[in-house]
Amino acid sequence: MRPKYLPQLFSLARYRKLYGDFHTPLRALCAASGVFRRPFTLKTKAGDQLTVDRDDMPIWEEYFSARTCRVSIAKDRFRIIPHNSQHPPYTLAGGHNCMTDEPQRWNTAAYRSVLVKQLEAAEQRVFSQHGEDGILAALLKQIPLPHQYVVEFGAYDGETMSNSRNLIINAGWSAFLIEPSPRQFRRLQRRYQDSPRVTTLQSFVTTDNLHTLFAQAGVPHDFAVLSIDVDSIDYYLWESLTAYEPKIVIIEYNSAIAPDIHYVVPLAEAFSLTGTQREGASIRALYELGRQKGYLLIYTELYGANLFFVHESCRSYLDLVELTPEELYQPPQFGVLAGSQAVNGRGYC
Repeated sequence: MRPKYLPQLFSLARYRKLYGDFHTPLRALCAASGVFRRPFTLKTKAGDQLTVDRDDMPIWEEYFSARTCRVSIAKDRFRIIPHNSQHPPYTLAGGHNCMTDEPQRWNTAAYRSVLVKQLEAAEQRVFSQHGEDGILAALLKQIPLPHQYVVEFGAYDGETMSNSRNLIINAGWSAFLIEPSPRQFRRLQRRYQDSPRVTTLQSFVTTDNLHTLFAQAGVPHDFAVLSIDVDSIDYYLWESLTAYEPKIVIIEYNSAIAPDIHYVVPLAEAFSLTGTQREGASIRALYELGRQKGYLLIYTELYGANLFFVHESCRSYLDLVELTPEELYQPPQFGVLAGSQAVNGRGYC
């Protein structure tokens, strides 16, 4: 329970607003207050059930205030209608951290590539945050690999939002997993302490120690998959990786930045700007870096969080149509509900 939210629990104005949408307005008031940690299942006036939890507080705030968008109840979903008419409406399922429900491809010109259609259909979450597990599985069916080996920067606890877990436990891969947080690393280490195929390391990865860490772990020169998710110096880490050539690279990009803008966060500010519209790198910057390093940008997953690159040596195995960053760009389907600088008004504040 969070006592600081108690005034919201006793709000008559909020109760009246909820009375118009729910058969259970008092229960809805409890759910929308943020006082309680547990999830609530609410019965709407249409007779549907909407399950919500504390992750939905940003939605409730807009529901009551309508500062940047209007929030209505559409069956068992929240319907978001931005005040900016250029930003399309969308729906959110309760309890999903404000992630767009069934996001759509922003620029259908990307469908010029048969591969984009195939990978989009393959998106599936087993352990990954979004559809990365399914995308990887589809790509790996087409690309022959000298080594079934994955490296993940920002491995967290080895399971939550993991791009490596599915490959390790369901496909028998070897791995090098790096996590700087002592708390999360303890969980990561316990998870793989009995696996001789997995090397775990508690460390910050830097542009200076990257090659040393790889060499000490015995990472193959042409290993299969590299996943970079450190929410800060991602661009610089990939740029500095010159002695290794993974076949597939998954890297986060700042999808709040338009695809025609080349932007990389200044190295000195990379950590302080995490979680803002100035973090990371734009799709244009990473696309150009990939080309310099001999990689092709082939896919952006639907939630607008990750880019997928393949090494030039894999070209002959894939039905590739080279697309521009503008064609592949997928805006953020997460974060603020409306009002950001992204083309769809979502993403970072």
